Amino acid sequence: MELNELMSAFAEKLGIEGIAVENGTCSLTIDDIPMEFTESPDGLAVVGVAVIGEPPPEKREAFYEMLLEANTQVYGTQGIALSKLPDTGEIALIGGLPFKDLEIKEFCKCLDEFVSKAEEWRETVENFRPAAEEAAVRDEEAAQFIKFGGNGPGFISV
Repeated sequence: MELNELMSAFAEKLGIEGIAVENGTCSLTIDDIPMEFTESPDGLAVVGVAVIGEPPPEKREAFYEMLLEANTQVYGTQGIALSKLPDTGEIALIGGLPFKDLEIKEFCKCLDEFVSKAEEWRETVENFRPAAEEAAVRDEEAAQFIKFGGNGPGFISV
């Protein structure tokens, strides 16, 4: 089966009209998540890329550590990789799917799972940002507390 046929069936299942594969690529937005599905050079697989957010400005090390652990342990990605896109710096979920021997139903099921994982990780990325910002504020408040007479050096409590 051809990728164009499979993507059309997937789009129909989602209620999206006018989806087409041009030059081996299909771009669409599902639940406000930009996605691109590209046919591999050998024409045997499709690679999906879903842009799920931006890294937080604070606590980046902890953020990237979380992503690396998810990739390494595969607990939260089910074999789909989390990555930082080199051209934009955005975080993306990336996965490949051999499609030549798949029936439409199985192809759609796999893409549904990809979309679900993208939605889960978008939420994780979005929720990490406020948590990181709150932690940065707490760190700054703690530093100021110690600097200006909190339970730090030079403070005597009675």
